[in-house]
Amino acid sequence: MIPHRVRVSDQSAARLKFLKSKTGLTPNILSRFAFVLSIRDMKRVTRGSSELTGQEFNTPTLFGEHQEIYDLLLTRYVEITKDQRDPSVIIANLIENGLHKMGHVRLVEDLAHLK
Repeated sequence: MIPHRVRVSDQSAARLKFLKSKTGLTPNILSRFAFVLSIRDMKRVTRGSSELTGQEFNTPTLFGEHQEIYDLLLTRYVEITKDQRDPSVIIANLIENGLHKMGHVRLVEDLAHLK
């Protein structure tokens, strides 16, 4: 289900750049945190940018060696929410939503306290 490439919005790309400057973590690692923060609620994410013109990720880089787990999470999310959009759009919107939830992160230690 996971496509080979995912492009996020300009807003998400800017937020990832800002978080990288504060935490030292790469955008793909930060995107994994954001994805999981958003998907754990299993509620359909409808807000998010419709213009995905920001940074592009290869999904093996984005999800790393645990890509199969992320694929299972996405499949379950689609089953529960009945989201019919393209998987790359769903992933981008989940990342954007998760980045919004990470708004208070200023240090890498703050990631341990995400709820």
